[in-house]
Amino acid sequence: MIGFVKKIGMSRIFVGDKIVPVTALLFETNYVLQTKTLEKDKYQAVQIGAYKKSKSNKAILGHIAKNTDLDHNLLQLGEFEFELGEDKKTIEITDFTLEDKLQIWGTTKGKGFAGAVKRYHFRGQPASHGHDHKRAVGSIGSRWPQRTLPGKKMAGRMGNETRTVQNQKIVGLDLENKLIFIAGSVPGANGNYLKIQKQIKLAKKTKLIKTK
Repeated sequence: MIGFVKKIGMSRIFVGDKIVPVTALLFETNYVLQTKTLEKDKYQAVQIGAYKKSKSNKAILGHIAKNTDLDHNLLQLGEFEFELGEDKKTIEITDFTLEDKLQIWGTTKGKGFAGAVKRYHFRGQPASHGHDHKRAVGSIGSRWPQRTLPGKKMAGRMGNETRTVQNQKIVGLDLENKLIFIAGSVPGANGNYLKIQKQIKLAKKTKLIKTK
């Protein structure tokens, strides 16, 4: 199953007789807006929308009104490479079960401009023999080709990047408050919106044994 969730924050719950650190995700009703097909669109995907938005874009609002019974705009719109039934119009929290494993996409926290020691965990320069910049990068290349090559690990903006985590297990469900509890942490700050997708176990490949 697929959808958009809102990260609430981290806590801990009892699972059996163990205390498990969890991340609480708010899952409100997700609406199926459009289904892409190989015959018509040359690829297969499902377009999902979720969470009410105050300001409206007339083009998007018309698209939403055409495919749902909503009269307001949606904050999150996106496509998932997932196959749903043709009669599936909404996705609810009840479509998820305990022990499901999710793939989660999120944007990491922005850390601003950071040096190479913090950004890439460089060791730094010796702390003696006259060094006054212990956290300096040091040499950034030889004389040839007389320029800094692209991709060199140097100081720069840290964080605010899309990250994907896999095999995140659902260890708790609060249907009344529409909360999904994921074991461990997920990327993003509290209040961020994330994309989730249920991971489907693939059948193991069978080895062909050649016989004489």
